[in-house]
Amino acid sequence: MSALRQLLKSVFAAALPQSWLMTHGPRAAVSQQQEIALTFDDGPHPEHTPRLLDALAAAGAKGTFFVIGEQTLRHPNLVRRIADEGHEIGNHTWTHSEPAQTSAVRFLEEVTQTRQMIQNLTGRDCRMMRPPKGALTVGKTLGLWRRQQTIALWNSDPKDYAMTDEIELLRWLDGYRPRTGDIVLLHDNPPRAAVAVERLTRHDLRFVTLSEWLDRSCPVNVAESLRDSNPVLGQLCSEEAANVR
Repeated sequence: MSALRQLLKSVFAAALPQSWLMTHGPRAAVSQQQEIALTFDDGPHPEHTPRLLDALAAAGAKGTFFVIGEQTLRHPNLVRRIADEGHEIGNHTWTHSEPAQTSAVRFLEEVTQTRQMIQNLTGRDCRMMRPPKGALTVGKTLGLWRRQQTIALWNSDPKDYAMTDEIELLRWLDGYRPRTGDIVLLHDNPPRAAVAVERLTRHDLRFVTLSEWLDRSCPVNVAESLRDSNPVLGQLCSEEAANVR
């Protein structure tokens, strides 16, 4: 992420409610334990996701899985297992297409298609949406808010997708100093996420889903709240929805 994008992300995160945009969770823990959220992108994977789920179960930890629609179609039983074991499932579009080459209309169609697939498989709606590479345009952002989607980003990223072996990840984990509210970005299509879980459970941490943090505050209807708090943005949101239907 460029320095400019990082700056804009920080500015918007500070200005907007977390039900619209999450870059980290609450910094004050509800207990003496620090709380972090482990998030896993790009699955489910037929080999690596089961191993990761086993590691989470052994640790008594919950995570948030941002699944790709095409992968849910290929591995529906894994999606059901993720939900049945108490983890949260978020939306990561249908194809994980390159953001710069994907129009707002196509992006939002993929979000809707994936959301419906998740609901069909699990019986639950999903409100968390993570755009591929964290990249959004104004049109995509307003379209997500109109659809009551919380944009879920992250603040701790080991870039595990680019690592070639476990040693690199272990080196990052050894240097990582958890802070309450951290959202850690990992991936369950490479084979190393389970290693991260096993190492992180050595800390005195509580692992939560993203919605658990949101549920502690007053949930809001994103589109209605947007209209109430900022009529200009609310009007843009309504106009964008009309354009992309």
